[in-house]
Amino acid sequence: MTTEFDLRTILDVIVRRWVILVAMPGVAMLAAALATFAIPPTYEATATLALAPTTVSISLANQLPPYYFMVSEPRRLPPAYTPTYYIAVLGGADVLAAVKPQAGFAITSDSGDRSLLHITARGGNAKQVADAANAYAQIGAQTVTQVLRPTGDEARLAQQKFAAAEQALIKFAQDNRIEYDPAHLQDVPPMSRSQELQFMELMRTRDLAESIYLDFERDQQRTEILADSAYRPRVILAAPPTAPVAPKLAPTVLLGAAFGLLVGIAGAFALELLTYRRAK
Repeated sequence: MTTEFDLRTILDVIVRRWVILVAMPGVAMLAAALATFAIPPTYEATATLALAPTTVSISLANQLPPYYFMVSEPRRLPPAYTPTYYIAVLGGADVLAAVKPQAGFAITSDSGDRSLLHITARGGNAKQVADAANAYAQIGAQTVTQVLRPTGDEARLAQQKFAAAEQALIKFAQDNRIEYDPAHLQDVPPMSRSQELQFMELMRTRDLAESIYLDFERDQQRTEILADSAYRPRVILAAPPTAPVAPKLAPTVLLGAAFGLLVGIAGAFALELLTYRRAK
């Protein structure tokens, strides 16, 4: 009986105060629409940096077996870094100084394909945000290419060891008054047994150092070519957005209607309570 009475009372209040229940959502919707048109639009454009899969290092800690890692040349693995590392490089001060961003940027890794990095620009002009995202992606591709290029430290160190071995051989020849000419080693004059053994050891050291240096130099040249070709990231340019991402009219109006309905219900029952107290 009490529940039926309460429901009847609520329905009576709604019927008597229907104007407030209708007016408040309408006013709130109108206010939300006006506010939406008054707020400057925000556009968003996303350019994509497609990294070469061989240059992306993915943790296998959470991968279920079997999984496979294939390389074309096991002796020399391609340079590979995690997506987080690439994102940190792209957000560095040197990149920002080159880009001189005029809009807000966000760099994220694709959840489905970790070799894709999305560079998103936000701003009030559709063409400007697209141009900004594309410029950032182009500079980012150049930066990643520089990261993938070999530093040459290995080749330089190998060259120093080769030069040191060569100098040791020249010094041996000078100390023993031997005319040393790498092009005419068969013309080396007769030496004592100890000198001959020492000379052969120095020659082996020199030949090994030369071989190692040439290997590192060859690898460096190969990696430099790959960094500018196969390893170079591809830029997928962003098109100018056709619609703003914020503010959105429909969600804002619906939210305003819901808020207005709550205010209307509260106002209707508040007026009903005030009228009851006055009558009493």
